[in-house]
Amino acid sequence: MEQKAAIHKLRFATATLLASVVLLTIFGLVMLYSTTSATSHQHFLLKQSVWIFLGMVLAAVICVVDYRRIGAASKWVLLLVALPLVYLATAHVLYRCGYDWITELPFVASINGAFRWLRVGNFTLQPSEFAKPALIIFLAHYYGTNPRNVLSFIKGVWRPVLVVGMIVILVLLGGSLSVTMITGMVVMAVMFIAGVRLRYLLLLISIGILSIVILLFVSIRVGDGERVSRLTSFRHPEATAKSTGYQLLMSQYALGSGHWTGVGFNESRLKERYLPESHTDFILAIVGEELGFTAVAGVMLMYLLILGAALTVSTNALDREGMLLTAGVGLSIGLHALIHAAVVSGAGPTTGITAPLISYGGSSMLTTWIGVGLLVSVIRTTIANSDADEEAASRQRTSSFLAKDTQPLTLRS
Repeated sequence: MEQKAAIHKLRFATATLLASVVLLTIFGLVMLYSTTSATSHQHFLLKQSVWIFLGMVLAAVICVVDYRRIGAASKWVLLLVALPLVYLATAHVLYRCGYDWITELPFVASINGAFRWLRVGNFTLQPSEFAKPALIIFLAHYYGTNPRNVLSFIKGVWRPVLVVGMIVILVLLGGSLSVTMITGMVVMAVMFIAGVRLRYLLLLISIGILSIVILLFVSIRVGDGERVSRLTSFRHPEATAKSTGYQLLMSQYALGSGHWTGVGFNESRLKERYLPESHTDFILAIVGEELGFTAVAGVMLMYLLILGAALTVSTNALDREGMLLTAGVGLSIGLHALIHAAVVSGAGPTTGITAPLISYGGSSMLTTWIGVGLLVSVIRTTIANSDADEEAASRQRTSSFLAKDTQPLTLRS
């Protein structure tokens, strides 16, 4: 009876997950058209459609593969992610050392002095975005197949953190502090759910905070105070309206002018000339301006439904690995959405975080659909195993009944 209830929950979670993802994807295309059609016509819309198609293909391939097989290959997945990260991190460090010829290297895309992207033709990819699902897969497999090691410092903390640390450092060396921090948060969440001792997690968090403080201090010493200013100007953006606070101030103007129902679709006054990156890092502000607070609340509700579906799958997963994998994917998507909302509203520092499935960006779109594929893979594998167990139990009951029915009759004397 409990097994049937779990299967019912998983099927309901599947419907909720897919409906929310499809609605957000369609809504994202509509808002992308609104924010870019006046200046770029259908350029961004067509490119985003390509990324969505590729993401759906990836999700379809992943969902038919047993997630345990993907977990078993997690080391190869990490290696595949690490190679471009090493390439970009090396380019970024050498460029900072004064080697300007680095910008001429193949596949390197330097934007605002940061080497976070690989350029392939007219498309760019941000490998650091793929670090999150790769690390989630690795940690879910590691802790899922070695549950007894979770309480040990050496096997439960030191060994996995050594692998995670190398990937995170590569992301940081590529010049992406925001992605580094989000990746660290997701890793800590997965380790906490896995059962790592709290004192070990607090030690890791303390080391992470200390590392960020040292990095900011070094940035000030070398004359790169913009990063520090961006982390502090969000509290009073009007005081730095001519520099680092300008983008946030325009975002707040956009949100405030929308009120409950907005100024009307495609009627934004700030998206074209006043709010930079309105189609990526600040698209939710345009949603608030054109469609109002009601639409913003609806978008956040969709994200909550995705998170709720992921956690439902997590609590009903086949095994510990599936539980950790789905919880990590759900928290990653939810955390991205929450930080994006915090940035555009001024509740957090201004940083380049996209809204999953809505903002323009191929890397974000692909990683989100990869996460959806992993969620469906866990659902499909769990239901398949439950059906197999039910069929085996049914056969056993049938064979027992037939054995009783064919017993020879004995005559009493």
